Amino acid sequence: MKRKSLYILIMVAVIVLGVIYAVQTNFLNEIISDKEEYSTGKPVKVVPGDNGIYMSPIWSPDGNYISYTSVNYKGIWIKNLKTNDIKQITDEDAAGFGFEWSPNSKAVLTRVAKYDGMKRFNAVKIFFIDGSETKLLTEYKTFMPGLPHWTSNGEKVYLFDGKNLEVYESGLSSQSNKKDGNLNKIVYFKNNSIAVGNIFSSDFKFYEPIKNSEYLNLAISPNGSKIVFEVYGGNMYVMNSDGTGLIDIGKGYRPKWSFDSKNIVYMVTEDDGNNYTSSDIYTIKTDGTNKLKITETGDVLEMNPSWSPDGKYIAYHEMNEGAIYIIPVNIP
Repeated sequence: MKRKSLYILIMVAVIVLGVIYAVQTNFLNEIISDKEEYSTGKPVKVVPGDNGIYMSPIWSPDGNYISYTSVNYKGIWIKNLKTNDIKQITDEDAAGFGFEWSPNSKAVLTRVAKYDGMKRFNAVKIFFIDGSETKLLTEYKTFMPGLPHWTSNGEKVYLFDGKNLEVYESGLSSQSNKKDGNLNKIVYFKNNSIAVGNIFSSDFKFYEPIKNSEYLNLAISPNGSKIVFEVYGGNMYVMNSDGTGLIDIGKGYRPKWSFDSKNIVYMVTEDDGNNYTSSDIYTIKTDGTNKLKITETGDVLEMNPSWSPDGKYIAYHEMNEGAIYIIPVNIP
């Protein structure tokens, strides 16, 4: 009898988990695909540039929101995709440069700036999107070259300040019970090396995949297995998080991982030394295969793409218009 009851409890748990997964994976279909304008397969404007120039959209992990910033990275706005409501959570300088969603989609992490005359001061802040709280994690400092990042479970925030790796308690509840393994790997730049290690230990390894190079736009995949980065003045690369398997992707900028860690979206731009002359969006698999050109629009400048959690849509901004768009994609 006890065994039968246990079996029933297990089956109920499996069904509940299956329902939760289905709700999560189909959520975007409920709030996007059922709208007629998305059925054409063409880009749809979700934030017009009528009241400003908006840029750098980032999709929340739960799929409910797109956050974005304005020209010169001043301020952060949140677009609710279900209600179409838009609100600004901060108007601070530099807040929109390199900001990140918390794993639970309830807060945004960023580095903000303020000025005293010509002197700039920087600090790390967490903004809760419901407006309930703003959390200052560091004091304002004149020297803060690095950007803050969440750990995968959202418990902590880390920042390499140019000399030391600083770790702060975020105050958010953990989204995972795991304290080790790939899911808690972090990466950062140190001198001409890429540091890779576990946030809960001091055991970091340093790799120099391209000798005597300066790296930028470094990002570790959500599952912790791979790293994508750019080389200043060179190409974009992917490698395993143990330093092996280096792949030259070719020209590419501002890469973003898909939530399932299988694909990368990025932009390829051209300029005349002063202004962008072209920009298009591409996707590619992590092994360097299946390179797809998502946009091909001449003088329309699609930039800074970001995946939806289900991988079916990409958000980006169009530079000339200053608007945010969503485009459906079908990645084989």
